[in-house]
Amino acid sequence: MKIKQFKIILSIFLVIGIALGGVLGYYDARLEASVNTGKKLSDLDVGDNLTFDKDVVNILLVGSDHGAIKGDHGRSDSIMIATVNFKTKELKLTSLMRDMYVEIPEHGRNKLNAAYAYGGVELLYKTIAKNFGIKIDNYCVVDFSTFEKVINKVGGVEISLEEKEAAYLNSTNYISKKKYRNVKVGKQTLNGNQALGYARIRYVVSKKYGDGDFGRTGRQRAVLQAALNKVLDQSITKIADIALDALDDVSTDMTADYLKSLVLKVVKMGTTEIDQMRIPLEGTYKMGRAQSNMFVFFINFDANKAAMEYFMFNKGTKEDWAKKYGGTANVSTYGYSGSSGSSSGNTSSGSGSGDYNSSTRSRNTSNTSEESTTSSKSTTATSKPATEAPTTAAPTTAAPVTEAPEADAQNQ
Repeated sequence: MKIKQFKIILSIFLVIGIALGGVLGYYDARLEASVNTGKKLSDLDVGDNLTFDKDVVNILLVGSDHGAIKGDHGRSDSIMIATVNFKTKELKLTSLMRDMYVEIPEHGRNKLNAAYAYGGVELLYKTIAKNFGIKIDNYCVVDFSTFEKVINKVGGVEISLEEKEAAYLNSTNYISKKKYRNVKVGKQTLNGNQALGYARIRYVVSKKYGDGDFGRTGRQRAVLQAALNKVLDQSITKIADIALDALDDVSTDMTADYLKSLVLKVVKMGTTEIDQMRIPLEGTYKMGRAQSNMFVFFINFDANKAAMEYFMFNKGTKEDWAKKYGGTANVSTYGYSGSSGSSSGNTSSGSGSGDYNSSTRSRNTSNTSEESTTSSKSTTATSKPATEAPTTAAPTTAAPVTEAPEADAQNQ
């Protein structure tokens, strides 16, 4: 089953649940025994010129298949950074699009998600540091397998489905269990299997979130907020039991004591809303084809670096980053051709999740529709520049959707 962005939801469950459970003596021993601690990001050599703040904690959240937990790097299409700003008492979530064309240390240029396949979370962090200059403090690699169980144990999540989304879920195997292919248009409570299917949708244009990976990450963020709301409604003991049961499927460099300390501080902040941003920002990328006819997003690195610094660390002032840094005119295409694409819906200013200036509290977000897969399919590239060393395309992990095959340019 294809690994999707939504799997980091489990990280939020675990971090909150573990810490709350830790205040009760009964859970301390279970927590110590369950935490699967890996190599610390702080031990990696990523240079000295990274943006950071002592009052800000950044946690890299990676969704991966079970192989990553067992020692194999596995595959990941879910890359996010959770930010806790203790000075401003804010929780933030930054989605990093997997198809961004970036420089991967010692591997040349490729899609961002190829970094994890090549070298696990360590190489992924080095890649983020090299291309965006952001310091990350810790990580959680979350397995896909416990998603449904966690959602079911909290009583499902409340999600509003558009007409095309409901029809798609009821007619394909995105909802893997046929007996649950009975969702409807509008607001409703989805169980784990249904929520999983909803968060996997990629080939339905959403009026709110757009198409392709844009739509999928938008749906994932909606499920994340809904899940967080449900978790906070549970008793402390129930949250702790759910979290501890799922810990076998999580790898992190955070110790049990650190987890308890961190999240107890978060709980004391009293913040339950999550500010959100997507990288690349709207107006700072072009779609195109790189080596091996691989679909990618070519991006304006200066604009996106500046936006991330402000969003995570409050560095600088709020700007229209696309205009200030040249928008698509300063996109790095490395000799390939790129197209800005066409929007599939409303693009009014101040509503797009991909534009930092329009980043809003998640319960009040009205997102811009983004580039459709139709435009991405028609985008072509020039011949591969002779000066660029060959790189291997990132492994693809197409979902087994038998009723609606996922043959699309963005999978290449």
